[in-house]
Amino acid sequence: MSDPTHQERSQPARPVRIGNLSPVGIIALVLAVLSSVSLVIVLIAALLGQIVWGGFTIFPAIFFPVAFMLMCIELARTALRRRRR
Repeated sequence: MSDPTHQERSQPARPVRIGNLSPVGIIALVLAVLSSVSLVIVLIAALLGQIVWGGFTIFPAIFFPVAFMLMCIELARTALRRRRR
């Protein structure tokens, strides 16, 4: 039987996490990996004397800094979360 004086408290919603990474961390990781692959393609093409589509050089120029900023945001969020404990 349940105790009528006992009230269950609902737990606050927690963000979905895969392993220890939050969605912001996962997005940053994916952008960094895609940018790295794009840079490697450009470097290999340059070594072979080939010309690749310009998107392979623009993509990392834009999304490496975005990934860096997302990781900074994730570090700040983690620090605030640990400070609250």
